[in-house]
Order: sequence, then C-alpha cells, then structure tokens
Amino acid sequence: MIQIFKTEDCCGCNACGDICPTDAITFPSDKEGFWYPKVDLDKCIDCHLCEKVCPMLHKHVREEVYDEPKVIGAYNKDESIRLDSTSGGVHTALAKKIFAEAGYVGGAIYNDDHTVSQIVTDDSNQLPNIRSSKYLQSNAEGVFKAIKVLLNKGEKVFFCGTPCQVQGLYNFLGKRKYENLVVADFVCLGVNSPKVFLKYMDMMEEKYHSHATKIKFKHKKWGWHNFSIRIDFENGKEYVKDWSHDPYFAGYCADHLYTRPSCYECPFRDYPHVSDFTLADFWGIENLDPSMDQDKGTSLILVNTDKGRDFLSQIKDDVISKEYQFSDLRKVYGAMFNNSPQPQGNREAFFEDLNRYPFRKVAKLHITRPSSCKQFRAKAKGLLKRVLRK
Repeated sequence: MIQIFKTEDCCGCNACGDICPTDAITFPSDKEGFWYPKVDLDKCIDCHLCEKVCPMLHKHVREEVYDEPKVIGAYNKDESIRLDSTSGGVHTALAKKIFAEAGYVGGAIYNDDHTVSQIVTDDSNQLPNIRSSKYLQSNAEGVFKAIKVLLNKGEKVFFCGTPCQVQGLYNFLGKRKYENLVVADFVCLGVNSPKVFLKYMDMMEEKYHSHATKIKFKHKKWGWHNFSIRIDFENGKEYVKDWSHDPYFAGYCADHLYTRPSCYECPFRDYPHVSDFTLADFWGIENLDPSMDQDKGTSLILVNTDKGRDFLSQIKDDVISKEYQFSDLRKVYGAMFNNSPQPQGNREAFFEDLNRYPFRKVAKLHITRPSSCKQFRAKAKGLLKRVLRK
C-alpha cells in the first residue's frame, strides 16, 4: 500500500485514490494545507495498485515522445480571448475545437469556497472558468476515473494539468494508447498551499466586506509583462495589484514560501515531457522575436508528439504562430529548465505563524515587501541580459 514517510515524496496527484478498488484511500491535509494519501487498513486488500500508479515511484514512459520538443510561439487572433488568458490564449482555441466536436475538456476551476478542483466537462460554458492559471494546487479526486470512462466510451477528451497530474493520469490509464485522448501540461513553478490562499482570501473578503466572485491571476490591466491579480466582489468593488505589490503573489514569486515540498526538487521537469504538448508564457519572446510581443500575452508551445503536432495544426487559422529552435529557448528562458527556487525565508516559521495569526500579520512578518520585490525583479532582468550576452 502507498505510504508517505516524507512530504517531498508525494506530489498530491490523487491517482492512488482513483485507482483503489475499495475506496480505502482518503486525502487529509497536513498543517501546511497539502493533502496526502491515508489508507484505511480495514478496507485495503493489498492489491498494490496505488503504488503502481504513483508517478513519484514510477515515471511514465511514452515511446512516441520526441527526443527534443518543437518550439512554437503563438497567440489567439481573438484579442478579447488573448487578453483574458494567462498567456496568448492558445489553450482556449484548442478547447473550443474539442467542444465543437462534442468532446470533453479537462482543466482546473475555482469552487465557490475558493479552492480549486480538476473537472472534465462537455459544457463549453465552463471554458471561461477553466481558462487562466490558478496559483494553488488543484484537487483531482475522481477525474482520472471519469476520463477513463469517457475514453472507453469513445469520447474525445482534451486534458490539461500539471506535469505530475499528467504523469498520474498516464499511469492510471496504463499501457493502452487512447487515440481519442490529447494531453497538455504546462511549465510549472510549483503548486501552492490551498490553506495559504484561503487565509489570503479571508483577509481580502474581510477588507472588502463582501464575498469574492471572480479571481484572475495574471490579469493584464498593466500588461502581460507586469502581470497582476484581480479580485471582483459581490458588492461591485474590485482589487487589482501587480505581482510585486500583492502579498500572496510576492510570497510565491519572490519568496517561494508555500510551494508543495515535492516541487522544490520536481522529478518531472526534464524535457520533453510525456504530454502531447506543454504550454507556458513565452517569457523572453521580446528578446527573441519582438514582432510576437505586444505585451498582451504570447504562448509558448512545446510540441512533444505527433498527436500534439496534428492537434495544434487544427487551430492554425485561429492563431498567429511562429516556430523557433529549442536552443533559442534555452537562451531566453533558462528558468524553465530549473527546479523551483528554494524558500527565501523561514518556511517552517511561516506556517507556524499562519496557524496562529491572520494572513495580514503573517505577510508582514515573512513576505518580501514591495521595494524588495522591485529589487528582485531588477536582479532577474540583469540575469537575463547576462544570459543573452553569452
């Protein structure tokens, strides 16, 4: 049976729970707000399926994956979609294609309580909810089961998740190759604690005396490069701050304080990924090809398989795109190939205080202040320039 002795040995993909034939596995959260599998010994039948599907124990291998991914920069021709998307709106174009063919799309959505869950749906009205990044870990309980049922019925499915969730999905599905499944993952800096985000949202709702109705990370009010967070409230008020002036964003991007322990040494960062393609912001495109950057968002697509290439070709009329070399990507986007940065502060003390104080006080004690964030950003830009000169 699955046993977690060290927190860094579990990525929280939920595959073990979905594969369990007796529903013996639940996922209680620890003091940091991350869930880990717990086995009910009275229900466990020692089938060891939970261990077999665990991506931390067994990395999935796809023989059809390219030795080196093809690199594409792209953005949606529909400017309203591009501006509402985290990057260039390519995911939306792909999802719309699947919906048009009566298929199903899997992705992450906010719940009413501001947690995030993975869903798989044929309801195209959910697309605005699926669109855009959510900077906290999404719960995928039940989704792998649902996808397998759909695939066995012959339904088309397009699933997008973190690299570890994708590994978990492929392990769950086994060796069978489903031609009706297309899978995307994304360049992931690490997933954050839902508990931290909920404490942050408690602070925001108390401040605005209203329930939050919409949360948008990487809002583009001040452009794609200077991305922000926007929160809309039931009373009509809104909150918008750029990443260096918002405490949650700063704690993630500058301090890396509340990323899941397994993310700091993520085993799924090597390229190419096992997905059909990998999506990301194309940071550095302004240096590589300024014609593809209007500060409205440009998507990076790493094509990993023929299936991914063929699926992307179906949206060629909906996007502006150009192909680049993988070596070019290494010059302008070196961070993509590195592990998540280690915490810049006392992570243990942060969580101890989080369990005692409201987020506002914890942020003052532990999270980098705006002036320091600006220094951090200046250092990052200087590093990029030095890389480009080499």
